[in-house]
Amino acid sequence: MSALSYRLHELGLISDWQYRGLCIEIAKRGRDTEPEEAPRETSLILPRIVAALYEEGVNRTQIAHDLALPTSELEQLLFGLAITGIEGGKQQSPRQLPANLTRVKVTTTRTCPFGQI
Repeated sequence: MSALSYRLHELGLISDWQYRGLCIEIAKRGRDTEPEEAPRETSLILPRIVAALYEEGVNRTQIAHDLALPTSELEQLLFGLAITGIEGGKQQSPRQLPANLTRVKVTTTRTCPFGQI
C-alpha cells in the first residue's frame, strides 16, 4: 500500500493532502502488513533446470558449491520447490560433464519514500 500511495502521489493522481492522509492511515495499521498480500512469484524455468540437473545426478549440495553459496541460501532462492528428493536416498551416477555455472551478483538500490510522520 505504501508503494502504491507513493506512486499515485508522484503521478499527481492524488493530492498532497490525500497522500498525507494515506501515510497516516498506513502508519496506524502498520507498514509491514498488506491487506491481501500477493502470492510470491516463482520461476517456471528454474525448477526444470534443477530437475534436469538432479536427473543427471547433481544434488543441491553440488549446485550450491558450484555457485559458491551455502546450501541454506540456495534453498531460500529455490523457495523449497525445485528439488523434492532427499539427499542420500538415491544412488547417484557420476556426472558426465562438470557443471558450468557462473555466479552472478545482482544489486538493487531502493530509497524509502516515507519519512517520520
